[in-house]
Amino acid sequence: MHDGVAGAPKVGASAGAGGYEYIAKRPLAVVAVAESRGLPAEVVKNVTERLADSLDVCATRLAGEGRLVPAAARVAAHIGRDGTPEGLALTLTPGPGPTANALLCFVSPFKLVRFPPSELDAKARGIALEASWGGAATSPPAAAPTLLPPPPPP
Repeated sequence: MHDGVAGAPKVGASAGAGGYEYIAKRPLAVVAVAESRGLPAEVVKNVTERLADSLDVCATRLAGEGRLVPAAARVAAHIGRDGTPEGLALTLTPGPGPTANALLCFVSPFKLVRFPPSELDAKARGIALEASWGGAATSPPAAAPTLLPPPPPP
């Protein structure tokens, strides 16, 4: 089966598993929607699929360079009227390797995502995504917390 967004092989995608709204799995990565608010379901699905593709490509490259560290991360953000993520709240696996992998392969690509503009206030639109990669990518992160309040800093 192939993903229609970027053509990457899809290991599986499902909704509702472990309390997640949507899960996109790839050979070395999984991205799960913990919560979305004020965003069309199709937009959330497409963003999740694109981020899973990007994370898997990045993880594959890092694995080939011997720099991949299996880990997980969570990003939660409000979505501004112009469609840009605002007020990111991050939770990362501690340590320099996991942090570097998360920032390069998950957080930076997320910050580049643009959602459809809306007249809704940023607090009315938001998304929380969780990802794992490397050896931890065989299943989604453990639990789906709510978007607000944001998680405490690590």
